[in-house]
Amino acid sequence: MSDKLLKYTVIFLAILIFFCFLLLLYGFYSKISNSQSQSSAEISNYSLKLDNKARIVDVKIINENEILAVISEDDQLIFIIYNFKKNEIVSRIGR
Repeated sequence: MSDKLLKYTVIFLAILIFFCFLLLLYGFYSKISNSQSQSSAEISNYSLKLDNKARIVDVKIINENEILAVISEDDQLIFIIYNFKKNEIVSRIGR
């Protein structure tokens, strides 16, 4: 009687391990598929509306909403402060 009980216990545990392995694979798949859809939704385009001859020299982060872009245009430096929340140029320093 104890041999049969031991065999059934081993078979039950093997089935349980296999089932848990399948659930683990499903969890990995759902985690990977969800992260790809979220990352594509977060991509946004921002434009400084520069001329073709303008060149971005440097970019500095002012705070979490604004950046400072240093732009070279016809041997002149132009400083632009851009706000991401308003999606507009806050200040333009230069000629």
